[in-house]
Amino acid sequence: MDEPENATDPAEVAAMRRELALLRTRVARMGRDLDSLKPLIAAARGLEPWDFTPYRVQPDGDWIAVERERVERLLAALAAVDHWAPWSTRIEPRAGL
Repeated sequence: MDEPENATDPAEVAAMRRELALLRTRVARMGRDLDSLKPLIAAARGLEPWDFTPYRVQPDGDWIAVERERVERLLAALAAVDHWAPWSTRIEPRAGL
């Protein structure tokens, strides 16, 4: 990395210190933003999407129906921000579709 021509110039040093302070503020803000995503990530990791139709079973009232593509987009978005592979196989399609 090239150093400024006059690294001992007080004005240059002051400018670098201001820039460093701004960068530290940005990094701290980014850290808070990332920390705020942790509950979302934990909740999304706990999702257990399950396509019951190929198994010819009817889940009880604890289950809800969601559109497959939306769940896949949610898990893909989670993988993009968390660097976590939320599934090892794709969600099974419904029989006959």
